[in-house]
Amino acid sequence: MSTPLFQLDGVCYRYRQGAPYAVEALTLTIEAGQRTAIVGANGSGKSTTLMLMKGLFRPECGKVRYRGRPVYERSKADRRAPVLPEVGIAFQEPDDQLISLTVWEDVLFTPLQLGLPLEEAEERARWALSTLSISHLADRPPHALSYGQKKLVAIAGVLAARPETILFDEPTAFLDPAGRRRIHAVLETLGEQGVQLIVATHDMQFVADWADRVVVLKEGRLLGHWTPEAFFADGEKVEAASLERPPVAELIADLYDGASGSLPIRTDAAREWLRAKLSASKRTSIEPSW
Repeated sequence: MSTPLFQLDGVCYRYRQGAPYAVEALTLTIEAGQRTAIVGANGSGKSTTLMLMKGLFRPECGKVRYRGRPVYERSKADRRAPVLPEVGIAFQEPDDQLISLTVWEDVLFTPLQLGLPLEEAEERARWALSTLSISHLADRPPHALSYGQKKLVAIAGVLAARPETILFDEPTAFLDPAGRRRIHAVLETLGEQGVQLIVATHDMQFVADWADRVVVLKEGRLLGHWTPEAFFADGEKVEAASLERPPVAELIADLYDGASGSLPIRTDAAREWLRAKLSASKRTSIEPSW
């Protein structure tokens, strides 16, 4: 039996003593090789869970393990080392990660922090910028970039560390359609390169199009985990999570009320489903007799 990518056992965390738990009694297993989306309403604990998985927060109770190893039990000699360097995290707000005067310096910062020689760090920075097709931004100041460009630069900084796993917090938030497509393409590229990806998001269409597994949180606890098809097909589950089905699924359900079988939720599958429906409709339509 393979070792899970992440395992959380009875984890709880709150931001200050006496405050409600942001995450409470959370037990969760995430397997390697799956595209995992973490979803839930505002305040459900998505971002907190990512921070616990990265090791940036220490749980008040319970254990977090990465590939079978405890995230927090480090020796004194290890405490100056980066927290779980095999795992990168891209925050929702890119400005929280952009600290240098130029894009190049920002992306170079992470591999240098890992203690790599300058030549190797520069090679990694060039590779990260090239992978995201933003090498032309290298000399630009981060504050002068668009929001979408800042997102890509922040991801490049994470990528330059060559992590095995990357945690994304709301990667498509506040982006226009072109920006969302760009981020989706980036995730596809990273997945093809073997990077393990976990995404916390409110974007249900993104979840439907991208994820293999959906982890659903509610008020800091695990509501359940399903395939996107199983989750979005069950209106009671979606309502219990205070979420909505993807726009594509809602549209088809409205257009074909009472349609038999499971309705498509992914954009490409919905396109083919609609084409088949329209083609069948044309074949069965009655031509006028005149």
